[in-house]
Amino acid sequence: MTAPEALQSDALDRAVDAFRAAWEVAHQALPRSAAIATASEPPPEFIPWFCGHTFLGYLSPARARLLAAHLAPTRIQAHRLDWDAGPWSAPARSAALQDTLLRLRALGHLPGWRNEAFAFCARGCETPILQAERAGFYFLGMRSDAVHVNGFRADARMWVARRSAAKQVDPGLLDNLCAGGVAAGETIETCLQRELYEEAGIRLRAEHLLRFRGTTEVGRVRDGGWHVERLHVYNLLLQANEQPCNLDGEVQEFLLLTAAELAALVDAKKSTPDAAAAIVRGLGLPLRA
Repeated sequence: MTAPEALQSDALDRAVDAFRAAWEVAHQALPRSAAIATASEPPPEFIPWFCGHTFLGYLSPARARLLAAHLAPTRIQAHRLDWDAGPWSAPARSAALQDTLLRLRALGHLPGWRNEAFAFCARGCETPILQAERAGFYFLGMRSDAVHVNGFRADARMWVARRSAAKQVDPGLLDNLCAGGVAAGETIETCLQRELYEEAGIRLRAEHLLRFRGTTEVGRVRDGGWHVERLHVYNLLLQANEQPCNLDGEVQEFLLLTAAELAALVDAKKSTPDAAAAIVRGLGLPLRA
C-alpha cells in the first residue's frame, strides 16, 4: 500500500472508530441493549429438509407436507424431509424445484412472486446446487445471500435509508445505505455496484474508500417460514458533499444520523434485523450484547 492509499484507508478507519466509540457510549446509556437477530435455531416444530446429503433449510410441518405432495421424489421420515435428487445435475434440480414453485403459486400457496432467481450453495461450498424463484427461497427456508453497505461520514455520522412503505418486507423500517439480494449468476461485486446505484444513486469510483467487513447470518420467522440470509457487509466512506438519492423507488428517504440517534432507533426496533446486524458487523462489535 502506498502512502496516499494508506492515508485514505486511515480516513475510513477513523470514521468507523469514531462512530463505534459513540455507539458504545450510547448503548451504555440506553435502558436496554438492542437484540440483534442473528441466525439461531428455528421454532422447534420446524423440520430440516435435505437434497441427498445436502442440508437445504427448515420447513414448518405444513410446508413440509405441501412440498412432499408436489415435489418428487420427496418423503417425510423421522422428523426430516428428504428430496432424493442428490445424483441429479444442478439444472435438473433447478427445473424440478421451479416447476413445483410455479404449481404452488398457481394453487395460492406462494405469495410475493418476484420473477427473480436466487442460487443456493451448500455451506462451505460456493458452487450452486440449484437456482429457483426468490420467493421460493423464503417460503422453503433456504439460505440466500445479500449485500449490505454501511455509509459512514468523517464527522461520525451514518447515512441510513428508510424503506418504502410499499415494500412487501419490512415497509418503513430503517435499512443500511443500500442492501439487496444477490441474484443467480451475479457476483457479490456486481450486486454491490448495482445496489449502490439503484438504491443510493452512487457509482463506485476509484477514490471511494470501501472495505469488506465479513459475513454474518441473520435468521427469523417471517410469513410462516424460517428466513435466513448470509449478509456480505461493507463499509463505505462518503464525502461531505455526497448525498444518496434513490433511483428505484425502494427507499422513501435517507437520514444522516449520529451513533446515539441510530443506536436508539435500532434499540427501539425501528430498523430491520438485517440492517442492525450489518451495522454491528461493520463496527466490528459482537452481534449480541
